[in-house]
Amino acid sequence: MKRSEFLENIIEVVEIENEVTESTVLADIKEWDSLAAVTTLALFNKKLGLKIPASELAKCTTVADLLDLGNSQYA
Repeated sequence: MKRSEFLENIIEVVEIENEVTESTVLADIKEWDSLAAVTTLALFNKKLGLKIPASELAKCTTVADLLDLGNSQYA
């Protein structure tokens, strides 16, 4: 899956209302909370077949970090 497609999926499942780019800091996204993190983990699992530990997701500070995490586990 392309990074842009995965970003679109994150925006959709987390229901992000504002514009988000790879450089967006997760803490600056008002919709980003623990439920959004769990939803993102489910997205990784469903779309990519990845079981990423929550501890790895917790290290992500930007949208790019999320995408990199998915790519590193998918490769």
